[in-house]
Amino acid sequence: MRLTVLGCGPAAAQPDTAASGLLVETDDGALLLDCGQGVAAQLVARLDPGALTAVVVGHMHADHFIDLSALRYRFPWAGRPERRLPVFLPPGGIARFGELAAVVSERPGFFDDAFEIAEYDPADQLELGGLSVAFVPGDHYVPAWGVELTAPDGSRIVYAGDTGPNPELVRRASGADLLVCEATLASATEDDPARRGHLALEETLEHARSAGVGRLLVTHYPSSLRAGMEARIARGAEPATVARPGLSVSVGGANSDAAVEVGYSRPGRPSR
Repeated sequence: MRLTVLGCGPAAAQPDTAASGLLVETDDGALLLDCGQGVAAQLVARLDPGALTAVVVGHMHADHFIDLSALRYRFPWAGRPERRLPVFLPPGGIARFGELAAVVSERPGFFDDAFEIAEYDPADQLELGGLSVAFVPGDHYVPAWGVELTAPDGSRIVYAGDTGPNPELVRRASGADLLVCEATLASATEDDPARRGHLALEETLEHARSAGVGRLLVTHYPSSLRAGMEARIARGAEPATVARPGLSVSVGGANSDAAVEVGYSRPGRPSR
């Protein structure tokens, strides 16, 4: 598996990154995990959207799905293409997404013509692009899920999505080759103590340590925190990397069951 960061920002617009969006590629396909504002442009710089196996959205906050509207315009304006792009939304997502056509002044069925839209059952698994896709419950302000991706060689990527402190995430990420986890807050005291929906970096690092993951990729953070987070990680011994747009992480492979390689992919050409 190769994971490329298309966007690593939170809901507030950032000067140098799109919001949430991860591209995961295998020899058998490509998955887009979340599609927040600005992600569609980053995607098309690397991959024809028609070549995606599917899009999976973790929850229905705008910074995780709103650029599906921009992505729609890469497909024929009228009529249905031979293959519609599968889009998997969380429970209740279809009703919310169905309202978006009217919001952007398009006709009813505008998205259905390009996307094959379905709601996933978080208790079930999907088989997409040669990967098993299971869902990890988040602890957020709205119902939210992360994903656990398992390749045929047993290598695993766990993407937490948006979450506050989450023992279930630790359990599900146990022994994963790569954990992609948010660090939205400068400190835990920023959040509502009665209803935590995000993590601070120290909490993110603790989740990774408790899960015993091979590597942590820190995402969903304000760009103003990047330098401080990189300095903190450099001082420690944790196998962790702060996400940036274009960062690429390769996991597993025929010659290494748990290899993790970190590099950068260039926009303007496919990343595989």
